[in-house]
Amino acid sequence: MNEMSTLNRDNSLTDFFRRDINAQQLLNHKGISIISILMTYRCPAACAHCIFESNPQNKTHLDMDIARKVVEAASRQSPPPVLGFSGGEAFVRYKEMRELAAFGQSLGMPSEVISSSAWATSRSQAKEKLLDLRSVGFEAYCTSVDEFHIPFIKPEKMRWALQGARDAGLDARINVQVSSERSARAKSDIISRLSEILSIPESEVAEFEINPLITTPVGRARKEVTEFYYDDSKDMREGCPMATEIVTISPKGLLYPCCGMVVGEDPEKAGLFIQDNLQDKNVDEIAEMLDALKEDLFFKLLQYFGPYRILQELKRRDPSIEISDHYVGSCDVCLEFTSQEQIADATCELLADLGEVLNQRAGMELTA
Repeated sequence: MNEMSTLNRDNSLTDFFRRDINAQQLLNHKGISIISILMTYRCPAACAHCIFESNPQNKTHLDMDIARKVVEAASRQSPPPVLGFSGGEAFVRYKEMRELAAFGQSLGMPSEVISSSAWATSRSQAKEKLLDLRSVGFEAYCTSVDEFHIPFIKPEKMRWALQGARDAGLDARINVQVSSERSARAKSDIISRLSEILSIPESEVAEFEINPLITTPVGRARKEVTEFYYDDSKDMREGCPMATEIVTISPKGLLYPCCGMVVGEDPEKAGLFIQDNLQDKNVDEIAEMLDALKEDLFFKLLQYFGPYRILQELKRRDPSIEISDHYVGSCDVCLEFTSQEQIADATCELLADLGEVLNQRAGMELTA
């Protein structure tokens, strides 16, 4: 049976799947850009938007043996990825983070970190600490400055950390959570607001890299955030550039080929997004997992089509599937795969159908 007869027989494939998929485009992958290492769920803050519901009492942290194996396995990628440290609050486990970064540096991998800046006590102290991290390969420091963090972290700590990072020669970045149309205003207005919060001139704020992040209804935000920003002009049919480009290791030792909101979901519901549990895995096995991501059909479809187009295909196949009529972004769309068992099951069926077709198509391309 040739490929065309298979497509005619399988009416579950829509026109865009038939027309757009190229097997080699999907099965080949340029590599992993960042290994995101979540050191712990413990954090001095308990922000309303936190996807992990981190707080000062949550002491869940990543096992160092697993972490070292991941770093060594990641170093076998070509080129080796950046190590991105986060949490919770990564500085809660400063010694372990520094050790992993030094190990990564010895294997050719630079590091960066996202932090609340709660650890900063002065500009000079921040510079000294970040110079120490620079000595083991850190190249960038990022902190969050917005209404969610201000109740827990004094703005002067954020200012000291950002200025200390720049003094230490690191790239200094600011994440700003956006949860309403008001907070999603023009960048010049964001700079003005950051200047007010940090008590520094707008010209200095403009020197930092500013990253607006859309707040998503997951984790603590489901209960404590009452307003979300729905941008109806956003094209939800875009592919996800992060799928398999950024790989996340959770404090529980789970590997996600994703950096999105699903990492904060109950692992029992997030099976489609979990590559494996790294407990008891050796370096070779983890390296094989990372290589296998290049052929993971679900994540390649997310990368190529985006989650919204996949949901549309699932609903076309099964009209009883219910999906929202608007989302705050692609990460919000992906939460449908974790919150609805019907969608998760339908996705598995779709992957089985597409896998059969792609295998045939890849064979035809190789012999062409």
